[in-house]
Amino acid sequence: MRKERLAVAHSIASELIPYEQELDAAIIRNAKLTMAMIEGRRRAKAPLTTAQKSLENVALANVRLIEARNLIHEAHYDLREAQYEIGLGAVSYGDYGDTQPPTPASMRSSDRNAVDA
Repeated sequence: MRKERLAVAHSIASELIPYEQELDAAIIRNAKLTMAMIEGRRRAKAPLTTAQKSLENVALANVRLIEARNLIHEAHYDLREAQYEIGLGAVSYGDYGDTQPPTPASMRSSDRNAVDA
């Protein structure tokens, strides 16, 4: 039973961790697009209002990407709590870097910033 639970946990982690990295990459890509749009308008000596709606949409996309990043972060911690519930609390997946993973008790007692859906 433990071996099966470990396999399931690893399969989830192998999808979750790259997804978090891809969200960060998308946010970075969005920032580069924003910079290119603004710098391009300047180089072209175009009026300030040129492509304003496009810039607003790119900015809104960035907000939504950051919201998605927060939701996945929340899901990550919820999965960490589930990990404790099924007896795999001592297992690490290499996803925390230098930050120690929270305990389920500290996660329940802290005020996490969830995005209202």
